[in-house]
Amino acid sequence: MMAGRISSLKVLLVFAGLLCAVSTQVEARRIRWNGNWAFGCDFYNRDLKNERMPGEQCGGACARTYRCTHFAWTRYNGGTCWMKFGSVTKSDAFSTGDNTMVCGVV
Repeated sequence: MMAGRISSLKVLLVFAGLLCAVSTQVEARRIRWNGNWAFGCDFYNRDLKNERMPGEQCGGACARTYRCTHFAWTRYNGGTCWMKFGSVTKSDAFSTGDNTMVCGVV
């Protein structure tokens, strides 16, 4: 799975040679980690549970929750911590482009 945005899309049709080619250039947004958490990222699937809470409490709540290994926080419903489970590394996170979101590993 590739996260990011398409910065250009070029379609070239050459009728004389009966050639059709598509060229894309993808610019992935880089996640800037602050230790074990970062802004503007999420992890796919593996939701264990979710709870409404302020963002600054999400990592601690995950650390205290059995089987929680990583998390994501969004502004959904006034602030929701999505606690997740399973083996994960920082490189499994993807950029959301929404810097109000937070993700992290414990």
